[in-house]
Amino acid sequence: MTKVIKNLSRLRPNGLVDRARFHEQRMTGNAAFPDPVPTLAAIAAARDALEKAITDAVDGGRTALAIRKARFSELKQLLDQLAGHVSSVAEGNELAILSSGFTVRQPNTPMPEPGTPKGLRAALTAHPGKVSLDWDPTRGAVTYHVQVNRVSPDDANAWELVGVTTRSRYSVSGLDAAKPSWFRVSAIGTAGTSAWSDPAQSMVR
Repeated sequence: MTKVIKNLSRLRPNGLVDRARFHEQRMTGNAAFPDPVPTLAAIAAARDALEKAITDAVDGGRTALAIRKARFSELKQLLDQLAGHVSSVAEGNELAILSSGFTVRQPNTPMPEPGTPKGLRAALTAHPGKVSLDWDPTRGAVTYHVQVNRVSPDDANAWELVGVTTRSRYSVSGLDAAKPSWFRVSAIGTAGTSAWSDPAQSMVR
């Protein structure tokens, strides 16, 4: 559901006055919110009180500054309540929320289940028994599982896990020299696990 964003926490007194006046203008005669809680009159009165306190505190003085702080808290609390009322009445209706002068936070879009890794390549290295693998990054992947098959890619029982990595590359060591090996990769994400990639073959040095 669309959520109301208040954006009040960082406002200074003058900014809060301007924000209150803005919401008063946007919600006066607003058919989506016929009976605002708190009332716009209550917010206007608190805004006037804060404006007066701001003026009185210009020359300093502990009492005047304390009064300004209290009026600021009162108006902020009323606007917090108004945001809650808007959220309750609007029931996630984005246009209604925006018409009140508040902004909205869209719900997080869940990560999709990762797709099958593509473009797997197996390259010889200068080190005996070692092959360097790389593949195209997969959206939604958190880690990748890498398997090797030393017998045949068609032998399902011959696949064995040789590594887990967060990157789209991996080096496999300890392979039999002068023999072919096949490799495949699967992407693991928060939404699930992909199918295995097409195998890549390399004759090990």
